[in-house]
Amino acid sequence: MFERRLKLGTFFGIGLYVHWTFALLIGFVALSEQDDGSAAIAFHILLLLGVFLCVTLHEYGHALAARRFGIPTIDITLLPIGGVARLQRMPRIAWQELVVAVAGPAVNVVIAAGLLVGLLAVGGGGVLKSIAGLSSEMSVMGFAITMLAINMMLVLFNMIPAFPMDGGRVLRSLLAMFTDYRTATFFASRIGLGCALLMAGVAIYFRTPIPVLISIFIAYAGMAEARQVDMMESVRGLRVGDCMVQYPTAIAMDTPLDEVAERWQAVPSSSLPVLAFSGLVVGVLNLKDVIAAIDAGTAINTTAGQLADHNVPFVRADSELQNVLLDTGGRHRQMPVVDEAGRLLGLLDLDSMLARGSIARHLAQLPQAVDRFDAVS
Repeated sequence: MFERRLKLGTFFGIGLYVHWTFALLIGFVALSEQDDGSAAIAFHILLLLGVFLCVTLHEYGHALAARRFGIPTIDITLLPIGGVARLQRMPRIAWQELVVAVAGPAVNVVIAAGLLVGLLAVGGGGVLKSIAGLSSEMSVMGFAITMLAINMMLVLFNMIPAFPMDGGRVLRSLLAMFTDYRTATFFASRIGLGCALLMAGVAIYFRTPIPVLISIFIAYAGMAEARQVDMMESVRGLRVGDCMVQYPTAIAMDTPLDEVAERWQAVPSSSLPVLAFSGLVVGVLNLKDVIAAIDAGTAINTTAGQLADHNVPFVRADSELQNVLLDTGGRHRQMPVVDEAGRLLGLLDLDSMLARGSIARHLAQLPQAVDRFDAVS
């Protein structure tokens, strides 16, 4: 339920979605303004939509800048606390990440500059003198001034060095110019965590709940990305074949449920590749699905092929491990490794791949064994 989104359309080839909780924000605004009548409700909802239009343009700024470096954007989602552009990956080159990070706030700077020029053209210098009074009016001028102020606030807020916000990414890109990517991410995430805690403390003191939620999101997202970067750096340079479980136990697709349950007593893995009669991999059978089938009273003649997950991606032994992780997103913990014909070579287990990768690196550093021939007289 919490993942439900409504698609608003596709712009610049990128899908735009709004999370269902956005409706709660609209309801909150309407409830807050109900004492001032329907006109006030409509005006403030229009303001809210205007703010999120600017947020949307901000996120498209990131996405289009990333596209210039060959990085696609999966989608953009609007949440009550802001927007999220899901890039397939972040640029590894420091100056490219700097450009992508700055592109979003730069859009808000352009919007603010355009609004300021328009206000000056319409009202002259007197507009700036009475800006405080006009911003509270339910008028076109009041709307424009409020949007000007909000865009300026978006620029300042997003440039706070709280990773993974834009300012935090700018900080990481600058740090990465002087140190390695993993270290830069580590320090940027810790600084971001400190900023999030400070923000939460100030928000609690002034009893404003929204900044507390934003600070929680910043802290969680920053630490999660830091862990992901740490894992990606650990597997950099490794191929699937370096980390796979070789010669894994497999099971025939026509094996009945009772035999599957019996055989699993001697298998340490939580997943088994399922093979067709020809020896080709057709899917993966998970232990949890076997248990669920037994608990549900499924017929004992139900086969492994019927219970298998046929949507698990198959990977190749010569694929870069980092690319496989990016493409699959960690959604599957065990994936069959197959050859060109689809025959089983191994099993990629995400829970043990780091340990296996370390072993592979260690073995690669050992001197090659030299055959000894002892002379016998």
